[in-house]
Amino acid sequence: RRVAHVWIEHFVIPILARDNTQDIAFEKGAMMRSIAACLLRNKGVNTSNTAPLLHWKQDFPRIISERSFSTSTDSVAKLVDWKIDTANPHIGYLTLQSPQNYNALTVELGREFSHCVRDIIHNVLPVQDIRVIVLTGQGKAFSAGGNLDWLRSLKENSVHANADAMITFYNYFLCIRQVPVPVIAAMNGPAMGAGAGLALACDLRVAQSQHSILGLHFTKLGIHTGMGSSHLLKQVLPSTTALNEILLAGKILSGKECLDLGIVNRLASGQDSAVGIAHNMATDLAERHPVALRMLVQTLRAQQDEGLQQALQREALAQAICYSRNDWGEGVNAIAEKRKPNFDGYHEK
Repeated sequence: RRVAHVWIEHFVIPILARDNTQDIAFEKGAMMRSIAACLLRNKGVNTSNTAPLLHWKQDFPRIISERSFSTSTDSVAKLVDWKIDTANPHIGYLTLQSPQNYNALTVELGREFSHCVRDIIHNVLPVQDIRVIVLTGQGKAFSAGGNLDWLRSLKENSVHANADAMITFYNYFLCIRQVPVPVIAAMNGPAMGAGAGLALACDLRVAQSQHSILGLHFTKLGIHTGMGSSHLLKQVLPSTTALNEILLAGKILSGKECLDLGIVNRLASGQDSAVGIAHNMATDLAERHPVALRMLVQTLRAQQDEGLQQALQREALAQAICYSRNDWGEGVNAIAEKRKPNFDGYHEK
């Protein structure tokens, strides 16, 4: 018993503290009793007369996989949902749940998203044989991009403070590339701005065949490309010819254009849904060897991510400079008012 207590206090509890104990789906005391009982049973000690206990191999993986990871309290709607497919336990679904603002990437959603991803990496994947994850958005959009009210407010900050803020903001979402299994973006609707960057950060993409599905219209808003898009888009395009035009002109691409350019792998049309086709892709991938799949996706990302951090630093600084201008917000207002923007000249403040 003394050995079990020491092991729990010095090994298990620090891990729980690192991963934020208030989000663990069972009380620390119950976990300590359960682990201790497991250790005692392994030593041949009868624990049948103790209070109901959790079984490490049978119950803990189930509890971890069934709980929805969220930093929200019960009284606040979750912004991110995680669940494992009931028909195929090798497939997980990660869903942005803010349809009222088209899953705009707010700071609050970013914090919850990164917390959820860390939980998947540290608590789910070590005990569950998840082989593929499908990332999608609830409602009519994958993600409308950065929250415009928050972005407008950055005008009051210094350039260096905004550069730091943008790096933090990018990392909230680009942590998806740290998940060591393939991630499929099911673009159930438009992915705009930073939302497009999040879709590009996934390994595979399925999109609805609608007119406007992928928006890299940063220059129309009056800011530099962000969320790693200048680097990530380069990884999927065959040449810089298309890359330069899309980013410089701030283009919004249709599903067909994305398919023709190789930005998306599949297109959903008619009665098909992006989530349904992504599920079929995930089912196919889940039949591959799990070790080979994990190792290969990490190999591919290691090659693709070479230079990504430098690109993020460049994007963050460039966006921060744009936020400091007097005309920051003109592009956003022009789009809302359905008119052409009237930007100040280059030499203006």
